[in-house]
Amino acid sequence: MPATYRDLTVADIAAVQAVAAETREPRDILVAVEALARQVLGYRGATMFRYIDATAEVERIHSSDAVAYPIGGRKQVAAYPVNQAVLARGEVYVAADREAVKGTYKDFEKIFALGVTSIMNVPVRLAGRNIGAFNVFGEAGQFDDAAKKKGQVLAALMIPAILTWKE
Repeated sequence: MPATYRDLTVADIAAVQAVAAETREPRDILVAVEALARQVLGYRGATMFRYIDATAEVERIHSSDAVAYPIGGRKQVAAYPVNQAVLARGEVYVAADREAVKGTYKDFEKIFALGVTSIMNVPVRLAGRNIGAFNVFGEAGQFDDAAKKKGQVLAALMIPAILTWKE
């Protein structure tokens, strides 16, 4: 189990919001959110997506490992039924161990090769609908209820980046 990471603070949120208020590059916001996630959640990696209504896909708009998970990669939401069902309800989904990861993600071998044995998938929601997702990779048992709450706050900080994303 990874070490306990620090609490998320109002100052942390304000720092990301300050980036969002001044940047013209949505990617700057995502970089700030990822850096904060590293401090308050700890992880083996993270990916961030925007939801594309017209095609029912998610498109990767940020990745901590652009070689393994390149920017611009897309996947059909329907291809991941467990995540689709949970995200449709606006809930955080945690594949808590190797078996759950294997049962949820088609690319589980690639995931395991990165040392990942748990994934927290957090919907980015606005006005009652999903506009994106924040996936955090970690170790089995890492993502508890406190991590889920932190994940939801971090996902909400992604909203300005998703809304201003340029294709």
